[in-house]
Amino acid sequence: METLIDRVWEYSKNNPYGFTLNIETMKPVKFGICVAYLETQDSFNREGLEKVIKHALEHEKIVGGWLNDENGFYYFDSIKLFSKMDEAIRFAKQNKQLAIFDLTNLREIRIEGE
Repeated sequence: METLIDRVWEYSKNNPYGFTLNIETMKPVKFGICVAYLETQDSFNREGLEKVIKHALEHEKIVGGWLNDENGFYYFDSIKLFSKMDEAIRFAKQNKQLAIFDLTNLREIRIEGE
């Protein structure tokens, strides 16, 4: 587990503005709509990354990372991928997400209140 944490931590340093990574293959995910799970919300630093990786290993095996420009923290999330926008938005609302990310078109989509 520690080796996987080290590898993802290093990957985040090499991708300071964000990434979506399949932690089973260690290859970037380039298509789909990313929605974070509520259980890994507000996870940052190495302890947060460990929590995210544990969750991801039990679910989709996908981890996302992104820099919050407002506070300077680099956040990690366990991610569920969708191909259909309506399903992604529904899951996002269920998981209290403010935004989702469309990897295919490289755009953030804000989620309206529930």
